[in-house]
Amino acid sequence: MNTRLIMLPALLTLLLTGCSDNSDPQTTSIDGEELYSVNCARCHKKDGTGDFLKGIPANKRTALQEEQVVLLIRQGDPSRPEMPTFPDLTEQQASAIVDYLFSLKVR
Repeated sequence: MNTRLIMLPALLTLLLTGCSDNSDPQTTSIDGEELYSVNCARCHKKDGTGDFLKGIPANKRTALQEEQVVLLIRQGDPSRPEMPTFPDLTEQQASAIVDYLFSLKVR
């Protein structure tokens, strides 16, 4: 009887630990290409050759740094009112879009 009482909590702990969700939301990969397709491709074209990219990605030496493009995506720029802002995107999501942009090979 005592052995059963000792084993029961250990067994319950093992079962509950095995059923827990161990996925860490911070480690979930963010797909920049998918985010770009949903939010940006309408104007900037699927392959990134839209007229409004100001050298991204065709000119890898663009004057804009990654952080500036992330801010542009999320907050906009008064001098570019034609581009909508995407404040609902997290900084990580906007950064994933920028990483995708810089990875594009313009043909």
